[in-house]
Amino acid sequence: MTMLRVRDATVRFGGIVALDGISLDLNRGEILGLIGPNGAGKTTLFNCISGVIRPDHGSILFETNDLTYAPPHERARLGIARTFQNLQLWGSMTVEENLMVPMDALGRRNTFSDALYLPFSAYAERASSERARAILHVLDLGRYARTPAGDLPAGIQRRVEIARALAMRPRLLLLDEPAAGLDAQETAHLADLLHAVRERFHVSMLLVDHDMSLVMRVCDFVYVLDFGKLLAHGRPAAIRDDPKVIAAYLGEESKKPAGDVATVATPREGPPLLEVDRLAAGYGGLEVIRDVTLSVRPGEVVACIGANGAGKTTTLRAISGMIHARGGKVTFAGKDVTGSSAERITKLGLVHIPEGRGLFPTISVEDTLRLVSNTAGHEVDPAPAFDLFPKLRQRRRQLVGTLSGGEQQMVALARAILSQPRLVMIDEMSQGLAPTVVRQLFDIVRVFREQGIAVLLVEQFVESALDVADRAYVFEHGTIALSGPAVELRNDRKLVTGSYLGTAVDATAIAANGNGHHIDPALMEILSVRVPAKVKRALEERAENEGRPAGAVVVELLGKVDDQ
Repeated sequence: MTMLRVRDATVRFGGIVALDGISLDLNRGEILGLIGPNGAGKTTLFNCISGVIRPDHGSILFETNDLTYAPPHERARLGIARTFQNLQLWGSMTVEENLMVPMDALGRRNTFSDALYLPFSAYAERASSERARAILHVLDLGRYARTPAGDLPAGIQRRVEIARALAMRPRLLLLDEPAAGLDAQETAHLADLLHAVRERFHVSMLLVDHDMSLVMRVCDFVYVLDFGKLLAHGRPAAIRDDPKVIAAYLGEESKKPAGDVATVATPREGPPLLEVDRLAAGYGGLEVIRDVTLSVRPGEVVACIGANGAGKTTTLRAISGMIHARGGKVTFAGKDVTGSSAERITKLGLVHIPEGRGLFPTISVEDTLRLVSNTAGHEVDPAPAFDLFPKLRQRRRQLVGTLSGGEQQMVALARAILSQPRLVMIDEMSQGLAPTVVRQLFDIVRVFREQGIAVLLVEQFVESALDVADRAYVFEHGTIALSGPAVELRNDRKLVTGSYLGTAVDATAIAANGNGHHIDPALMEILSVRVPAKVKRALEERAENEGRPAGAVVVELLGKVDDQ
């Protein structure tokens, strides 16, 4: 039976179309993956399903219930539970108590019945305790039952949050980034546990995660979003090899023609300008990066690539002093800057352009550039920036917030150049920009090199980043999995693709399934009582591939059975 149906979901935030007519099916008993690059619309769709936001157009059906405008608590009552990317546990309560709270909320117990020791209250308490123990056993949490949740490592807390969601007796579990902050071993263990949860508690799942090793291992079927539209859908192995999906993740559309690409592999001499040794950092109780070791030499362009959530942005923040390192050492220009303030590090000549650009939207372009005078200690002439970006000269009186995304990125780069830095760290320079604009910005990175300015670049357009870089580091699970000359990594396309889209599960290990929207709902609902979801998926896939109604495929198959 089709458990969840999303039809033509459209969401707008002002003039931005976050979702554009998205349709999605999740069958009973499935684990369905929802993936896509940054800004693809995954979180928006997830929030529509969980009730955090309402779609401007379209419908959401859960079994026979219309959820389009239902509030979150009504969805929970119908059997939909969710986890959160940012851990939302009660840290001072034990693991078992974290599970008992939602059970008590759904039960008939109250303070009065507990005080009088009424029989139904005692029975409800025993039943809740037994279910809690069963959940903890399946998720391998039994040994932590009496431990305060706040004292546990982030990987264990992730499992506790899943356990708490299961305590609500859901039929559909929405998992938001369950692998965030986990290393490779913890992620593999989580994949096994999710399969065990499905079998033991008969729960379907919708999984949103940037960790492709988890998605490819655990999901039966995958939807891919890009710029708010449905890019592809299919089995994990097919999705991993889909050229459209690879282009969306690696940013191939930003590449120059082959004849225009300048191969850069010039070895840089001299001691490193920046040295990072076994760096560890995170947020709250979550350790995002561990044992990160890298270096950048004067005038060198170094790219940091890897899947979303791999720890690239956190690494840059820890280097620049935006967050404090929990371990390791950062040395810049021969000075130990580990734990130093961002202001001190900036004065040494390290400029960090964060994701989102970090500009003041209510002041003009020229005033933004003149702010560099405050850190430089003398009046700064913005003319060199206007020579490099002629378009900004025309916009010098315009408020930064009214500029296009590409023009705002130009302002951020111009401000960095006026600071006369020794090293510029750029986080997601191309995010949300058109390919033609991206090519222009990468030309500026080459200008940095020509002026002897080193660049540490975190970039989602992998092909373009490797074209401009001397060396590159590949991040996976919060650490560096691979490093080498950019020209070698660019030529090893399979290796780079695997870092973003994970390793596809052997097709023979996955039961035939599929997804399509050209089906006969009435006939398929009747059949769903008699056949497993995997068979229903196979029927839907065959019907879509052949361009026929699913009912016709079923009738044909039944006819072959009769003939035999």
